[in-house]
Amino acid sequence: MGYHFRATSRSRLLQSAALFAVSCGLAATGVSAQTAPGAPESLAAAPAQAAEAPAATEATATETAAPSAAIASDIVVTGSRITRNGFAAPTPTTVVGIAEIQKAAPANIADFVNQMPQLSGSSTTRTGNGNTSTGTNGLNTLNLRSLGANRTLVLLDGRRVVSSTPTNAVDINNLPSALIERVDVVTGGASAAYGSDAVAGVVNFILQKKYTGLKGSIAGGLTDRGDDANTNGYLAFGAPFADGRGHVLLSIEGQYQAGIAGIDRNKRKWFNQTNLLTNTAYTATNGQPRRIIASNVNSLTVAQGGVIIPTGLTAAQAAAIGNTQFGFNSAVSPFVRGTFLSDPLMVGGNAFTEGNLIALDSTVKRGSAFGRVSYDLTDDIEFSVEGSYGYSQTGNIAAYQRYPGNLTLSVNNPYLPASVATAARAAGVSTFRYGYATYDLGRPYNEATRKVYRGVAALSGKVLGDWKWDAYYQYGQADIGYVLRNTTNIARFAQAIQATRNAAGQIVCTSTLTNPTDGCVPLNVFGYGVASPAAIAYVKGTATQDLTLKQNVAAASISGEPFSLWAGPVSLAAGGEYRKEEIAGVGDAVSAVNGFYTGNFKGTNGSYDVKEAFAEVVVPLAEDIPFLRSLEFNGAGRYTHYSTSGGVVTWKAGLTWKPINDVRLRAVRSRDIRAASLSELYAAGNTQGNDIVDPTRNLAGNRVNRLTIGNTDLLPEKADTTSLGIVYSPSWLRQFTASFDYYKIDLKDAITTLLAQETIDRCFRGETVLCSAIQRDASGVITQVVTQPINLSQLKTNGFDIEGSFRQPLGDIFADMPGTVTLRALGSHIAKRTTINGGVRTEAAGQNTADAPKWRWFVTLGYDDAKFTGLFTLRTISKGVYDNNWTSGVEIDNNRIKGAAYVDFAAGYKLPAAGHSKMEVFLKIENLFDKDPPVVAQVGTSGLQTNPILYDVVGRAYRVGLRFAY
Repeated sequence: MGYHFRATSRSRLLQSAALFAVSCGLAATGVSAQTAPGAPESLAAAPAQAAEAPAATEATATETAAPSAAIASDIVVTGSRITRNGFAAPTPTTVVGIAEIQKAAPANIADFVNQMPQLSGSSTTRTGNGNTSTGTNGLNTLNLRSLGANRTLVLLDGRRVVSSTPTNAVDINNLPSALIERVDVVTGGASAAYGSDAVAGVVNFILQKKYTGLKGSIAGGLTDRGDDANTNGYLAFGAPFADGRGHVLLSIEGQYQAGIAGIDRNKRKWFNQTNLLTNTAYTATNGQPRRIIASNVNSLTVAQGGVIIPTGLTAAQAAAIGNTQFGFNSAVSPFVRGTFLSDPLMVGGNAFTEGNLIALDSTVKRGSAFGRVSYDLTDDIEFSVEGSYGYSQTGNIAAYQRYPGNLTLSVNNPYLPASVATAARAAGVSTFRYGYATYDLGRPYNEATRKVYRGVAALSGKVLGDWKWDAYYQYGQADIGYVLRNTTNIARFAQAIQATRNAAGQIVCTSTLTNPTDGCVPLNVFGYGVASPAAIAYVKGTATQDLTLKQNVAAASISGEPFSLWAGPVSLAAGGEYRKEEIAGVGDAVSAVNGFYTGNFKGTNGSYDVKEAFAEVVVPLAEDIPFLRSLEFNGAGRYTHYSTSGGVVTWKAGLTWKPINDVRLRAVRSRDIRAASLSELYAAGNTQGNDIVDPTRNLAGNRVNRLTIGNTDLLPEKADTTSLGIVYSPSWLRQFTASFDYYKIDLKDAITTLLAQETIDRCFRGETVLCSAIQRDASGVITQVVTQPINLSQLKTNGFDIEGSFRQPLGDIFADMPGTVTLRALGSHIAKRTTINGGVRTEAAGQNTADAPKWRWFVTLGYDDAKFTGLFTLRTISKGVYDNNWTSGVEIDNNRIKGAAYVDFAAGYKLPAAGHSKMEVFLKIENLFDKDPPVVAQVGTSGLQTNPILYDVVGRAYRVGLRFAY
């Protein structure tokens, strides 16, 4: 929750900073010009008024002298719960105004925020689409420092927002983006100021609470390949009433996105079936690598219509029926093996892969409504209520469910073509192993429906002179429905494929001979185009889960200046908060016993409550003396008690020092916390299929079940965060500002849920505590990996952020030339991201298979004048590796993964309009040069062959639209 300050005679430096931010539109960490109250954001032709400039925080562009001007009495910031004259908080904060966002013309506000380099690994509609059991598809979440969305606290006007998943992740799509004034990104620990979950930082979306007028937008687009058609629009209204004592805000918005169900190789030629294979010729002494990256990789154990696997057969039997493939209408043909075999994969040979069947973008249908009414009960007390409703339905289709040579069938199966059955009997074969993909049964489709409600009632005012107080109650609820359609019922499938003939010569399930009323319908799995509709209906099913998340929050705070010291008044803020989080839900009966191939959602129930008390103080230590133009201390403390794990203390201590007018130094040390989410505590378990390799079996690959469950014994994780920074705003070049900030986060008892392959690899490397999660059959083959949140010993990350901006009115250089050119660059470097558990150190920084590339840059070059705006954006991801523990030529033939650079272009043109109305057409081209994503080889045939968390998998895309305001 931001706090206010009053402009007094001591605010000249602050006024200078705010005015500079307005005139330049950017600050050291991205403060952009804001529009005047009621102005239609980017439609405003003149610079914004100083009254709407963001407060001068550590993001301040400059604090040198500037022409005197009036400044608003109340300015809200996020970097601290206290802001007062001449103070800049030590925690780095990036502020982005709506004008800057609209110039970039994103499809939604989350798309823009997620391009900032401090965020990496966020969920978008393009990530996680190969998963059908996680329930997170189609979300837009925020992930600071790639530490996880659950370690990034998302606020709306300083208040929490009910999450859209049991993982505590907030779907940004549910926020009223039509009325967002700016976005504050606090890139550092902020738990003492804002509470649990702010380990990586805070993203605060600030509303235009006094917006006056009517505005709207409509836009549509599609990709260069003619797919992923999308439309979005909004309408917002604001007006005062009761002679200005009250104000009403209303908005509605909606979006449709068609999605991309898979890869058409004629449209996206970068897909060439690249996989990571085990080198079966490897020995410890022959100099060959253990793994090989290869293209044109196909399945050795699955064919489109099925294949008989020679494993377990004698040489004569294998010659008779092994590698027999079944095609359309059970046509028999030989299965062609490739030139390089790496069970269960091969290079060349019979064409079968499913990486091209992974959805590149989710289907999205969403809409939301927001309303806010405020009223001044007295000159010193304001009452406000606000409510919102968000609806979204997202869907994505996955690859076929498959059985890679692990089915056992009888030669007496009546569906087996007679020629094959005869040859098998002659060779003495009674049963054989069979590889099958559910081509006839169709692909599973995952759909999530989310309805999110939020209501807030608040009182705020002044007491005892200039002391300000605030109190509110908030209720939030998310109703979530997960539906996984067309998944396979394991028990029914096992029955249906074992066919025989009854006494009357009819083909029936073998089980029906002993249980005539079991209802089993025999399924023909020899070929495609052969399964009967009745059999398909019998073996396929729908996994469901219905969840309700509830959040109750009551909070109160007060702030003021109790006394003064030699350098100025001391500021104090204090308050308390109560919060309760609840989850309740049910799954279907089949999922309850893990009866589906994937899905298996369970009933999940649990709750916890949190009681917190906090205080924050700002103490000015020096001002206006040589080499101490200003020196201020900022301290905060918070006590938090979780019903699940007890009490925790968090704190922050920071200094800002301004030795000369052009330079500001800042430093902060903090203790931050995050307690386990509802999902981490109470998840009852769901399953999904994963392709893995087993290092204990010479990297032999197979498909396993991954079972995810909760852990009620989790402890809160504690982070010690250090941040050191400098802001340079040269008085000799007022158009330029730059900043550098170093950060280090040491997280103890880090709550982590490992992936199946991570669990296997880390067990192999010596983290023996993880080995109990791996289940094997009698022959030693992994069959299931149980993934459960655990408290790791340590997670450490450090790096730095660089930011600079330069804004030059062309008229200052060339007489009478209109317009202004703006250059802005933001860079973020992750030097280390290390986990230490069981004495084993694992380094993730620079592994481009995950979400922590060493470098990310976001650079913009813009031009704007009274009629036209143009913006080029450069987004870069540095090159990386597959695994920091691997060496090229040893563990892998080539450990390098290429980086990427994407250029976007946006433009807007203001149309002539009557009266006070304004109208603007805009254009956006994403990935202007149609850059293909770098290849990231996958394990198994259902991998996408790249990393959609980092790279653009869609290609060049266009969007055009119209904005208007009255």
